[in-house]
Amino acid sequence: MTSYPSEFQSGGGFDTVEPDVFFSLSPVLLAAVLALLALAIVLTWFARDLFGRKEPDAVADIWSAINAACQSAMSANSDHLLAGARALREEIEARLGPVLALADGINKPLKALDVAIKGKVKDDKAAAAACATPHVTVLQNSQIVVRTDDGPAPPRPDTPPPPPPRATDRDMTDTERASALRSAIGAFHDHWSQKPLRLAELGRARRALCRTAPVRHTSAH
Repeated sequence: MTSYPSEFQSGGGFDTVEPDVFFSLSPVLLAAVLALLALAIVLTWFARDLFGRKEPDAVADIWSAINAACQSAMSANSDHLLAGARALREEIEARLGPVLALADGINKPLKALDVAIKGKVKDDKAAAAACATPHVTVLQNSQIVVRTDDGPAPPRPDTPPPPPPRATDRDMTDTERASALRSAIGAFHDHWSQKPLRLAELGRARRALCRTAPVRHTSAH
C-alpha cells in the first residue's frame, strides 16, 4: 500500500482565535446620543400635534345640526310639536350654550356703556311739558286764551283711585300653545335658515375666541 505524505502538518497545538470586535462608545458619548434621540422624538411628537392634528372647523357642523333640528320642528304635527321645539332648544344649548351665556351676561352692561359713550339721554321733563294739557280760558267776547304755562294744579280727589290689578300668568290653551310654538319656531327658522349670514357670524365668533389680537398694555395714571 502506497503511503502519501500529509499536506497538513500539525504545529503541535491550536492558535487562539480573537473574538469579534464590536463598535463601542464611551458612556458620555452614548448618553449624549440617547439624549439627542429622545429630543428628536419629542420634537417630532409636538410637530405632529401642532401641524398634523388640526381640529376641524365646527362652524358648518354647528349650523347643520341646529338647522336639522329646526327643520324637524317645523315639519312636526301638533302631537309632536312640543317635543320638536324642546329638541331644537336642547340642540341650540348643546352647540351654542356657552356662547349664549356669555352674550346674555354682557349685553345689558354693554347697552349701558353704549348709551354713556353716545352721551345722549331722554329729556323726560320736556316730553312731559309737550304732552301737558293746555289751560283754556273762554272770555265773554268768545275769545279763547290758551295758556301753556304750568299754572295751578287741578284739585286732587281726597282718595286716589286704586291701582289697576296686576296681570297674572295663566296656562295657555292647547290652541294658544300650538300657535305660539309654531310662531316661535318659524321666527327662529327665518333667522337661522339664512346660511351664508349665519356661517359668517359663527366664523367671526370662532376667530374672535381662538385668535384674538395681542393685549395692549396701557400705562396707568
